[in-house]
Amino acid sequence: MKLLKSFLLGVPAGIACVGAAAAADLPTRKAAPVQYVKICDAYGAGFFYIPGTDTCLRVGGQVLAQMRIQGANNMYSISAQIGGAAFPAGGVLPGFGGFRTANGFTRDSVGYDAVGRIELDARTQTGWGTLRTFIRLTSAFGTGLNSTTGSYASLQPAFAVGGWNGVAATTGKEITFLDKAFIQFAGFTMGRVQSFFDFYTDNFNYENLRGSNQNVWALAYTAKLGGGFAATLSIEDTQSHRGEVGNTVFNTGLGGPFAAAAVGATAMAGRLPDIVASLRVDQPWGAAQLAAALHPVRAALYSAALNPATPVSTTSTLGFAVSAGLRFNLDMLSKGDQLWLQAIYAKGAVGYTNGSNMSFTASPNLTQNYGRGTGRIGNSYGWNGGTDFDCVTTFSGRCDLTTSWAITAAFKHYWTPTLSSALFGSYYRVAYSNAALAPVGWTGLVGAGMSNYQETRLGTNLVWTPVKGFDIGGEFTWVRAATSRPFGLASDVALIASGRPAFRSVTDGYYGKIRMIRAF
Repeated sequence: MKLLKSFLLGVPAGIACVGAAAAADLPTRKAAPVQYVKICDAYGAGFFYIPGTDTCLRVGGQVLAQMRIQGANNMYSISAQIGGAAFPAGGVLPGFGGFRTANGFTRDSVGYDAVGRIELDARTQTGWGTLRTFIRLTSAFGTGLNSTTGSYASLQPAFAVGGWNGVAATTGKEITFLDKAFIQFAGFTMGRVQSFFDFYTDNFNYENLRGSNQNVWALAYTAKLGGGFAATLSIEDTQSHRGEVGNTVFNTGLGGPFAAAAVGATAMAGRLPDIVASLRVDQPWGAAQLAAALHPVRAALYSAALNPATPVSTTSTLGFAVSAGLRFNLDMLSKGDQLWLQAIYAKGAVGYTNGSNMSFTASPNLTQNYGRGTGRIGNSYGWNGGTDFDCVTTFSGRCDLTTSWAITAAFKHYWTPTLSSALFGSYYRVAYSNAALAPVGWTGLVGAGMSNYQETRLGTNLVWTPVKGFDIGGEFTWVRAATSRPFGLASDVALIASGRPAFRSVTDGYYGKIRMIRAF
């Protein structure tokens, strides 16, 4: 009995041993190791190694939602101002030709915006330093007032007194555009970048300020000089900096080189890029920068009555801009406090002074004048604000360069680590040549002139940051614009008698914004 029990217990054990021996003879297959994402701390927070490479990548983005409210006096359309015959002009009322007013209310008092942004920042350490590739794509929707950085306005032809028909209307707009895309290697930067001329770029304010805040194509080299100093020489595309060119030459019906110029149509073209040079220093106390730019200006005046392929006159010259900026870190007041100061002077390069070229005045598709930035505000009820010009062709046969200034200041203070406010402002002035302001033809006939313009912007905001990277804010901005009365314009009595609004030199605008923005 004991022998039988031992046999029965030994058989399964033997079978198990044989099975184990057979299994040991089979080939083994190890599971592939799991590649976990590794943190890359060489370039700051948020970077990780792309698996299987030595390249560090940061994935980021932003969502902005905003509502904007403006005063009723800004509810009129904006269009480019033009010159025209004022005294005697066949078929046109004296004092009305070439001056534009708005045909009723063409803008809403409230606008809405939604902006989404995705960005990728890839960096690899090499024997020549860091190789960096950066891309930022932005998609935006705007309707109603069409506000924010990128006004998304779409304008039809405006109503011109004694001239055009039609209404300038703003519509909803959906766009996707390449905000930034560049490669940096061994001191070189190439691609679409923030202009190396720029210093303060609307860092604290929602409503655009004057100055230079321009996205451009560039090929630049930056030399590190030690002690926080860096010098940059940059070749930048002219289109992104360029304003319009205008003219005061219209039909006089008599002699001179512009005889039979029934319509003065002006075009611009570029053969050379803008050349930008800057010297910058960054220190614990803040930063400072000096910058200068050369801006080519080429303009041609064409006639509808002559061969449209042959210009009546041409201008080819250089404009320029210079700037100085300071930034002070004021952590002694409260951690994160900063004060920015900047001044810019330009001649024939109004795009360097009139604000962000992403404001998309007259729609983002008007890339011929991509650099013209924020337009003028309407100088009185019923009168268009328009935009300013790099140069204006006059009866002298040349395109006279425009002079402009922009002074900007912004201060941000943290009341608590999560509650901050900013106080900011800018002063902007544009001055035209005497020949552009009071154009006189070869026969003594007087044309409609350009107008000088000056503008003051002051604003403040209050921002709550309940979570890092997430802001809820409100902002109020006051704008005062002063426009000189265009030479050749009819008197207010005559304007009112003809059913047009009287011209007013000074007007005030008011803008309010409510915004949520989440960056990650």
